[in-house]
Amino acid sequence: MSLDAIGIVSGDLRKSISFYETLGVSLGQAGGPDHYEGATPSGVRLMLDSVELVKKINPDWQMPDGSGVILCFKQESPEKVDELFQKIVDAGFEIVKDPWDAFWGQRYASVKDPDGNQVDLFAPL
Repeated sequence: MSLDAIGIVSGDLRKSISFYETLGVSLGQAGGPDHYEGATPSGVRLMLDSVELVKKINPDWQMPDGSGVILCFKQESPEKVDELFQKIVDAGFEIVKDPWDAFWGQRYASVKDPDGNQVDLFAPL
């Protein structure tokens, strides 16, 4: 068994696609206008579904208030963490924590995607 994909329900597909493409995930429409997919460099697929599509599958589904899941995107270097963080800030997305040198030996930063999911950027120091 292996983790193949992570699905994210999006309240605004256009904004979510822009956010994840800023992270380097190229997303394309797959199977209809409410579902997009793209693969990360490690091969895990990221899937975005509209709220409307999810409600067609499960009419009782409700957008959660917060999430216990954090997506972590490894970068090539501490400088790349800072560069990507700045691109995300410049694109107008929400900051959780500015880049810092974490006590566990990584350059680390946290942001939120358009739907409030936390996304962390990191690289070994």
